[in-house]
Amino acid sequence: MRPTSRFILAGALLLGTTLLTRAAVTVGSTNVQIGGFFSQGYLKSSKNNHPFEAKDGTWDFREMAVNVSTTIGTHLRVGAQGFAQKLGNYGRDEVLLDWANADYNFRPEFGVRAGRIKYPKGLYGEALDVDAIRPFIFLPNNIYSVVRRDFSASFDGAMFYGSLNAKQAGSFDYKLFYGDIAMSPKQGVADLFNNANLFAAPGVQSLSVEKVYGVAIDWSTPLSGLKIHASYSKLDQAVATGRFLAVPALPLRAEVSPAYTTVGAEYTRGDWTLAAEYMHEDGPVAYQTQPASVFSVARQYGTRNYYASVARRFGEKWELGAYYAKAKNAHPAATDPEPARHLDDWAFAIRYNVNEHVIVKAEFHTIDGRYNVINTPRTPNPTLADSMSFWALKTTFVF
Repeated sequence: MRPTSRFILAGALLLGTTLLTRAAVTVGSTNVQIGGFFSQGYLKSSKNNHPFEAKDGTWDFREMAVNVSTTIGTHLRVGAQGFAQKLGNYGRDEVLLDWANADYNFRPEFGVRAGRIKYPKGLYGEALDVDAIRPFIFLPNNIYSVVRRDFSASFDGAMFYGSLNAKQAGSFDYKLFYGDIAMSPKQGVADLFNNANLFAAPGVQSLSVEKVYGVAIDWSTPLSGLKIHASYSKLDQAVATGRFLAVPALPLRAEVSPAYTTVGAEYTRGDWTLAAEYMHEDGPVAYQTQPASVFSVARQYGTRNYYASVARRFGEKWELGAYYAKAKNAHPAATDPEPARHLDDWAFAIRYNVNEHVIVKAEFHTIDGRYNVINTPRTPNPTLADSMSFWALKTTFVF
């Protein structure tokens, strides 16, 4: 984490702690909200280990979080959430600071948020872990990758936001943000670099991001239930370092600067919810040994990702959902076979609300292609199949 972001985050946490203490004195504990969830699941995949190691079936599939927040007066809100997960060999049930910020809303048209903030990319980027709002266990992995969660969950910095009333044209919610992202080689993004098979064991040893910035706009249209989303964000200098596989005495530096452009729509009518999104991802990637440039390669990479989903509630207890998602390599190598250039994912889900606190879900995926199916020590796929399937069960307790 860069010094500027450390200062912003520390300041927000200090302000939040101070105000929480004062709030307990001035307005009492009734103004403090505490919530969270715990989920435990089971995953079994065929042929390929995807989205993480599960060919033999695994119970290493769980998430948990606790959050606390309060409002001070009519304009200021402070809060934080701790989050932990275990996804096959990713995550160690280690509690991480998921978000922690101070939010001052001057008026509906303008507010400021500072600290660790949820990343507003796509329709559901700020609600990645809110399992209770959807029937699916996994959001479409081509846009909301579980392995790349550390790239897309939150950032350290500041955000300006507001809601603009356009009268007969509906309303527009905007967000402008800037900061950086706390990274660790223990997390999943390291395996995107390890998958290039250029780092010697144990793989990537350090990860960092110079800065992240972007804008997100949500249009609540005059048609009731219809929301249109558009966002752009850029990660500058995401850098991974380790030892070069061919010459382990030499350090290897990998750098990528991806840009994400996402557009989407969600339409809710009665018991039905329809959604679709498209994400254009592009950026340069370079590998180079240092200090001696024994090995150096630079190229452009990019993906084209989209999905369409439908969900329907049946009373208060049941909900069914399905989606089709496609990922396509925009810059394949001439020698890449067709299955390595794309991944098509059909998903079918069912949800049952046991009561207001307990949710049970089941989901089945059938996949054609193997683009972005990785082969690393943590998710081994020594022989990649051109198609596969997996199914998952998950129970979530919400409080």
